Amino acid sequence: MRLIASFALILAISIAVAADGPDFSGIPGLGGDKHCPNYRCTSGNVPVQKSRAKWSSKGCSAMSNSGMMSLGGASGNEPYASCCDQWHACYQTCGAAKASCDQVFKTCSAAKCGADESCKSQAGISSMMIEIGGCQLYNQQQHQACECVDKGKVEGKRSDVISGFYKKYAPESMNKAPALAKKTDSNGKMAVLFRKLLIKYPAAIKKVKDPTAARYESMMRGHDSDVGKKEASIDSEEDNLDDIWDTETAQEL
Repeated sequence: MRLIASFALILAISIAVAADGPDFSGIPGLGGDKHCPNYRCTSGNVPVQKSRAKWSSKGCSAMSNSGMMSLGGASGNEPYASCCDQWHACYQTCGAAKASCDQVFKTCSAAKCGADESCKSQAGISSMMIEIGGCQLYNQQQHQACECVDKGKVEGKRSDVISGFYKKYAPESMNKAPALAKKTDSNGKMAVLFRKLLIKYPAAIKKVKDPTAARYESMMRGHDSDVGKKEASIDSEEDNLDDIWDTETAQEL
């Protein structure tokens, strides 16, 4: 029943996207959260990206908490797959606003899809699933990405984080870290910097398998296997009936 319900929801969303995406805000559970507050620290501290920060992406199939994107056709080979990776990384960047991450995904996927209507429809479903997901995933990722630092140590901390990134992905640019830390004097600016860095160095985003999508794939493989066995069984029974009919007919003749 749960699988059927998932297919029904995907179908409803597909129809909605085809109809230029109606507003779901009045439907319980489908409106998402209009505003997700940024991560905050206690007085005197500022949230900063953790040292040795890591970014990962479970792909387009994991852009909601339900895992239903895989049922909607998300395969990992979407023309806008890199946009999904950037979206995951954005959520994992301390100080990035959820609304900005979501909008960047829409802009990126629109550019990747171009005039491809099928691609635009699938990207629209991804955007819809983001909206349905609300704040939960964003809050979890921000909690894992941020650490609270004393205001007097923020610039040094930011410099260390930037330097650590360059050391791993562009060692020749490590000397830029101190100057960039001075310029990125707010969480928003720091988030924009890392968004640009992650676009320039996409290898920093580790691709990981979405466990929910893997479970659904396993279920579907099991379903196809069961169907195949039943069809083979029916064919075998039909062959047996044909043999019996041939024997009886031969005796009558």
